[in-house]
Amino acid sequence: MLPNLLSLDAPLVAVVWMWILAKSMRVVYVDNHAYWLLAGAVWSIYVLDRILDVRRDQGPVEEMSARHRFHWKYWKILLPIVIGVVIYCGYSAFNIASAALLTAGVSGVGMVFIYILARNFDKGEVAYAKNFIAAMTFSFGVAAPIVVESVQLEKGIYDLWFHFTSHSDADFFLALRHGIANFFLMTVSTLGIVFASSALPFLFGLLCFLNITAIDLWEKSRRSSLDEEKEACETLLATGLLILAAYAVYLAAYKLSEYERPLCYVVMVATALLYLINKYRSNFYLDAQRVLADLAMILPLPLIWIFSESDTLSFLWSF
Repeated sequence: MLPNLLSLDAPLVAVVWMWILAKSMRVVYVDNHAYWLLAGAVWSIYVLDRILDVRRDQGPVEEMSARHRFHWKYWKILLPIVIGVVIYCGYSAFNIASAALLTAGVSGVGMVFIYILARNFDKGEVAYAKNFIAAMTFSFGVAAPIVVESVQLEKGIYDLWFHFTSHSDADFFLALRHGIANFFLMTVSTLGIVFASSALPFLFGLLCFLNITAIDLWEKSRRSSLDEEKEACETLLATGLLILAAYAVYLAAYKLSEYERPLCYVVMVATALLYLINKYRSNFYLDAQRVLADLAMILPLPLIWIFSESDTLSFLWSF
C-alpha cells in the first residue's frame, strides 16, 4: 500500500506509459528531464488533490479511505515537499525544457483547470464526465512531451507572452483578455495536435478512464446493500472493458502500423487484468483493489520489449 499512500503509483504509471508511447510511436529519444517533469507534475497534482479532499471533507476520519487518512495525518509534511517539487519543476521548465515542451506543460495546466471545473459540476456517485476529463488530461500529459518535439505548434508559449507584453500599460485589461483567449486557443490547439497525431493517446486515455471509473464503481458496490446494484456495477464495468478491448483489436487490425500495434496488445492485457479484478473483486479489500488496478496498468510492460522488435512483428503478422 505504501506507493499508493505516498501517491507514487500515478507518477509510476505516467512514466511507464510515456516510455511505452515513445516506443510505439517510434520516437528515438526523449530527454530525461521530460520524465522527471512529468513525474513531479503528476505527483504534485495527486497529493494536492487528496489534501484538498481531506480539508474539504469534514466527515469522521474513520470513514476516509486509507490514502486520505494518510494525507490527513501527514499533510503538514507533504505540503512543503509539494511546494519544493513545484519550484523544481517550474525552474526546470523555464530554464531547461524546450519551448515546445514548455508549451505542452502550460497547456496541461489549462487541462487541469478544466478538470477542476468539471469536478465542481459533476457530483454524481460515479462521476463519469469528471473521470473522462481526468483520464484525457492524464493521457495528454503523458503523450504531449513525445509528440510536440517533432511537430510545428500553431501557438506556442512565447507567442502567448509576446501578445500579452505587446500592449501598453494603459491596455492592461485588454492585454489580459487577449492573453486568456490566446491561452485557451493554445491549449485547444496543442490538445488537438497531440490527439490527432495518432490513435494511441486516445486509446490510452480510454484505458485510464476505465481504470478510474472501476475504482468508483467498486466503491459504490461496497456501499450498496442491494445485490441488483452490485451486479449492475460489475456488468457496467465489464461491458466497458469489453468495448475497449474490441476497439483495441479493431485499431490493431485495420488502423495502426506494425510498430504501433504493440501498444494495443498492452491495452488488451491491461483490460483483461482489470476484467479479472472486477470479476473476483469480492476476494480483495477495496484498498487492495486500488493497488491491483494500478498494477494492471504496469504489468503488461514486458510486452513492449517482446513485440517492439521488427523480426517478432513481421513473424506474427505474416500469418
